[in-house]
Amino acid sequence: MYLTTRRKLFSRIIASALLLLLIAWILTSKDILVNQPQIFQVKSGSSIGEVAQELSEKKIIKSKRFFTSLSRLLNANKKLKSGYYELKPDTSIFNFINQISNGEVLKTKVTLVEGKTIQYYFEQLDKDPSINSNGSLENIMKSIGVKKPYDGWFYPETYIFNYGESIENVLKKSHETMKVKLAELWENRDKSIPLDSPYQAIILASLIENETALNNEKPIISGVFIGRLNSNMRLQTDPTVIYALGDQYKPPLTRSDLKFDHPYNTYRNKGLPPGAISSVGYHSLFAALHPVKGSALYFVSKKDGSHAFAETYDEHKENIKKYLKTN
Repeated sequence: MYLTTRRKLFSRIIASALLLLLIAWILTSKDILVNQPQIFQVKSGSSIGEVAQELSEKKIIKSKRFFTSLSRLLNANKKLKSGYYELKPDTSIFNFINQISNGEVLKTKVTLVEGKTIQYYFEQLDKDPSINSNGSLENIMKSIGVKKPYDGWFYPETYIFNYGESIENVLKKSHETMKVKLAELWENRDKSIPLDSPYQAIILASLIENETALNNEKPIISGVFIGRLNSNMRLQTDPTVIYALGDQYKPPLTRSDLKFDHPYNTYRNKGLPPGAISSVGYHSLFAALHPVKGSALYFVSKKDGSHAFAETYDEHKENIKKYLKTN
């Protein structure tokens, strides 16, 4: 009787000790071991054991066994989702396992601003650590079905993607967005404007985009360009020369620059240039398709971001003297 009691007591002590060890193990292994936010990739096809091994090697978790045991208990090993995940100092193992089993991947924000070339966008995305590079610009354009000239076919906006998205998919989304916006605006355009195709609207919009940042001026500038096209006048817009010069351009624009022989130079060639010179925002695209029906054929910068408009060349010369007078 006495021995039986002692054995029961001893068993309880052992059980209590094991329970205490288990609790201590859980308490010391329950948290992610990072001092600042980190990004961890669960690779496609990885097992929960492989994830635990990598976390352990990077000293992000204290116990592989605890991680795998809890994962199996939660049935997470059968629901593992690949992708990039953010690990924060206050993240628990339990929460992280929930994230990777529910696919709560890290998101990234990509902002494509108006008035930029496709080369600019490509380089921007190539430098973005949250976006994966996947080939040359030419190969990406071919893959998503954009033919030369490339510029203008990408809608500037802020997009949300999964962290680790490819450059190709970012540009594809921007291109698809532009096609939708353009189709709607083209359908509802002012039918009197001398534009033969939706891409010509993008070309005109890119000139407007680069001439002014003021949305209220864009329909007026559009009206000037439409008036010049209807009058068989050269558009004579400086941004086309800058685009034509490319890396050769050194500000300020000179008279010799205006003589540069290039298809995009609207000081030498009549009509629209053969392609857009940048991306275009909604206001510029709308203005290209809904110009103000005025008689102004000239405009000059007031050096404050706005412009002075004129109907005659003599009036235009007076505006040049007034606003571009040099001391």
